[in-house]
Amino acid sequence: MAYPLNRVLADPAAAADHLLHADTVFGVEQAKGRTGHGASALLELTLSPLPALARENYPSERVRLVIRPDHTVHAFPLDSTDRAFKHRNPPPLRDLCLQYPGDDEALRWIPEDGLEPLVTLIHRHLLYEEAWRRTGTWPAEDAPHGQPAHGTHPLRTPETQQEARRWTRQPSPHPRRHPRP
Repeated sequence: MAYPLNRVLADPAAAADHLLHADTVFGVEQAKGRTGHGASALLELTLSPLPALARENYPSERVRLVIRPDHTVHAFPLDSTDRAFKHRNPPPLRDLCLQYPGDDEALRWIPEDGLEPLVTLIHRHLLYEEAWRRTGTWPAEDAPHGQPAHGTHPLRTPETQQEARRWTRQPSPHPRRHPRP
């Protein structure tokens, strides 16, 4: 079971410790957690590249993850002032543009997925940014920026279309009658 965001908000330091020691997500070298403005959870992470990418001199990445009480998340790459980013939101935030919020839930992280998949998404995104800087090509299907004319952005590759079908989220067979506190 994934580490719930409510636990992260309640004790960011414990969540950081979990990422360091629970062996549930790859590459967390360092993690510190604290409570920030407006009761947000702030996690400062150092993420190491996959071994094959480390041999190619991909850097460890430092990132600040902000999780707000409404479960809105922002990921800010640190030490990034001299590097280009293909998928980064414009000022004033300058956080990573991790996913298009209108896309199918099967293809994006949602708060119910928990902390580990969120950190994995951020880590993968930072690796993709480095690959793009080196090659000029995004290493997966690349979502365009901005709002699509109708609905969601079309899935262009058969592989992504297949994964969307494979990971379609099913409604819970036991819907909750009362929301959790």
